[in-house]
Amino acid sequence: MKKIIAFSGSNSSVSINTQVLNYVATVAEGVETIQLTDCDIPMYSMDMEQSTGIPADIITLQEKMVAADAVIMTTPEHNGLMPAFFKNILDWLSRTGVKYLENKPVIVMSVSPGGGGGKNAGDYVEKIIGYAGANVVGRFVVPSFNDNFDVNTRQIVNQELNDELNGYLAKL
Repeated sequence: MKKIIAFSGSNSSVSINTQVLNYVATVAEGVETIQLTDCDIPMYSMDMEQSTGIPADIITLQEKMVAADAVIMTTPEHNGLMPAFFKNILDWLSRTGVKYLENKPVIVMSVSPGGGGGKNAGDYVEKIIGYAGANVVGRFVVPSFNDNFDVNTRQIVNQELNDELNGYLAKL
């Protein structure tokens, strides 16, 4: 069985991106979800990097990504971009000197309450992880969260979206 890791780029305790990610983890086999909010990661600065080095939790995350067969990540969209919380983590990962996603199949997801589904933020994430060698095999966008996800059953209720998701998961 393939080892797949998944994480949300949201630091909200009620994140709709995390809710959809948790659903995806139940649909796919062998998925380990990582809570980025459990990590102790300071805001990146060159001064911090030079004085204290790469944070231990970034090294651990990097090692998990390198060891995984595939990665699923999701990002909220704040003002058309990924949240600073997630960008900070990607910035630290870029400083490790390791192409932590080299040729790794990755699904980039984004979820929003609006019709755009956070597509802009997902596009930025895809660009950034491209520098880390990611092989993005799918860009899964869930628009209109309240229409397409049942918070009580914790499932995507739109069959077209489920079919699209299963197609991307098959590429992992």
